[in-house]
Amino acid sequence: MINSLHASVTPRTILIVRMLGLCIFIAAFFLPACRDAGPVNAYTNIFKGWECARITLSAMFQKDTYEDLNFLAVMSGWINPLILIYIPFSFFPRFKIVRRSLAAAVLVCMAATWVFFIVAHIVPLIGHFMWIAGALMILAAEVAGRIRQA
Repeated sequence: MINSLHASVTPRTILIVRMLGLCIFIAAFFLPACRDAGPVNAYTNIFKGWECARITLSAMFQKDTYEDLNFLAVMSGWINPLILIYIPFSFFPRFKIVRRSLAAAVLVCMAATWVFFIVAHIVPLIGHFMWIAGALMILAAEVAGRIRQA
């Protein structure tokens, strides 16, 4: 199985997956990302991805954010800058440790996002799932690289 996977994972394949992931990641900002739990009606708050990014970015600079569970929401906001930092490092093989550290941090932030959704009773929507899928596609080269090395 690993040998057949090894043969199909080429630098070109990794680049295509990463670029497609980036397109999906960016498109997710324009789609509904989450909403309040409860019945869907005219008063339901639905947030697009860019609104979630704006809210979490502004929350990063508020002192009281770090005193309650909103810290988990701020962690979700860190995914965007971490991905943006990861991308330039992805072109240079010598930064493997930096890339893998950033990828691990992104995964921790994703988990924090889902915990926040549960605690705050927020329902993820298509934009959220596409945002996560895009980020994972961008980071997939780290796993593919480990398989190729094996």
